[in-house]
Amino acid sequence: MKFTKYVVTALAGMMAASMIAGCGGQDKAAAEKKEPLRVATNATFVPFEFKDEANPEDYKGFEMDLIKAVGKEMGREVQINNLPFSGIIPVIQQGDMDIAAAGMTMTQERAKNVLFAAPFYESKLVILAPNGSGITSIDDLQGKTVAVQMGTTGAGYAEQKGLNIKQFDHNSELIMDLQVGGAQAGILDKPVADYFLAQDGKGKYEIIDIPDTKSEYLAFAINKNNTELQKEVNAALAKLKETGEFQKLYKQWFNTDAPDLPATAEEALK
Repeated sequence: MKFTKYVVTALAGMMAASMIAGCGGQDKAAAEKKEPLRVATNATFVPFEFKDEANPEDYKGFEMDLIKAVGKEMGREVQINNLPFSGIIPVIQQGDMDIAAAGMTMTQERAKNVLFAAPFYESKLVILAPNGSGITSIDDLQGKTVAVQMGTTGAGYAEQKGLNIKQFDHNSELIMDLQVGGAQAGILDKPVADYFLAQDGKGKYEIIDIPDTKSEYLAFAINKNNTELQKEVNAALAKLKETGEFQKLYKQWFNTDAPDLPATAEEALK
């Protein structure tokens, strides 16, 4: 009888321990389950981020493919949210979004408000004008209407030069205004202008260099206090370069080999 009582007691203890261990395992699994990566974008910056006309819910572009690859490397589902460009830094600051993937140029001014991950692209500002416009330099834009995207470095540069500007939420609106004659020229990032010239603008428009602007780097932006996420994103980018995935995506979208880029935001912002 005592033996039977001992066996029953032992079995009960083992079952209780098993249940506790099981609960602990479930708690651990729940803790290890990572939250989705909430991404803010402005899907009008071809070829970095734009919507598929056939499937408006699908986001395409080099930066969209890259942030998806970064999320996969980090083990986090990517949730993309399309917002006006001018509202992206505020939502990152407020913590409503985790990271911005919006063709954002790294500047010292923006670095006061957000952290940047390592840059993924080197760009430059250019003038886009119709063929035969007579525009050959920034000086020729005085007295003319110049289209820019609100909140961009192109808009800031045009304002510094005292140009008469028309501001738009999206690059697509900027280009459309040029096409209908609302503006005589636009100031925008070179890859956007290049893509337009290869598509609808072929043979109709030209790109004019702006010598007094320097190369700019594009990078993901993160909340100023979230240094841990910055480290994780940088580690994921480094891994994608190590495996060749970054170079593959770059070649796919720009038909050229990826250049050597700064490994950190600090290096890029020197």
